[in-house]
Amino acid sequence: MCVRVDRAAGRSDLALMLPHPDPTDSPSGEPMSWLPVLSNEAMSDDQKKVFERALTKLHIEGDAPDWLRVLANAPLFLKDVFMNLDKGVFSDGGLQSKTKVLLAAVAAAHWGNQDVASFFAERARAQGFNDEQIHEALGIAATSTSFNLYYKFRSLAATDAFEGLNPGLRASLFMRPTMGKAFAELVNLMISTANGCASCVSGHIQEAIGNDVTKEQIDEVIRTGAIVASICQFVNSSERYAR
Repeated sequence: MCVRVDRAAGRSDLALMLPHPDPTDSPSGEPMSWLPVLSNEAMSDDQKKVFERALTKLHIEGDAPDWLRVLANAPLFLKDVFMNLDKGVFSDGGLQSKTKVLLAAVAAAHWGNQDVASFFAERARAQGFNDEQIHEALGIAATSTSFNLYYKFRSLAATDAFEGLNPGLRASLFMRPTMGKAFAELVNLMISTANGCASCVSGHIQEAIGNDVTKEQIDEVIRTGAIVASICQFVNSSERYAR
């Protein structure tokens, strides 16, 4: 199929063939919101069915968090989310579920969604972690980001001019983490992967293995980070969380 583009008008034949949504095409006649926080009354039957299933699978009682109501705009995606969380985060595997819940809180904070981070942090507290431990995990992630940025620059620079220079960045939480170096390396791997620092990921894999972390555990922490990243990417687009 050949699509002709009218550069002057900035349109194409294909664009002209597509339906143009009416900005007031909503049951109430009001302008449609962008990924709104759906009330129960505003949900379609399909949305409500998946949403109620999500509440059950995620063991949410009382008021549902806003971010979950935002996900209900795309019920098939919400179904994927709660199934991924149920199997990949809230179930024991190579890592205990409580560890993955704390890692999920760290991942959500990294992606900038306080509501999602608070949801997982509350679960982490309920499973035995205290605020100091949660804050330490966040500190490890923030420290990891500083090193990721530094070493990612060296990779992007494509020159050996900076080789041998000391980063000069302190990393006390890497050296003396109260929850153990294995946990710190799990955080480092998850955040370094999210930040796209290849050399950091490679180095932390070796450090993790040296601290008796298995490849199955490494796989699980990356999966946990991936699940949370998908949630935050969708939810952060909502008008509720727009910056």
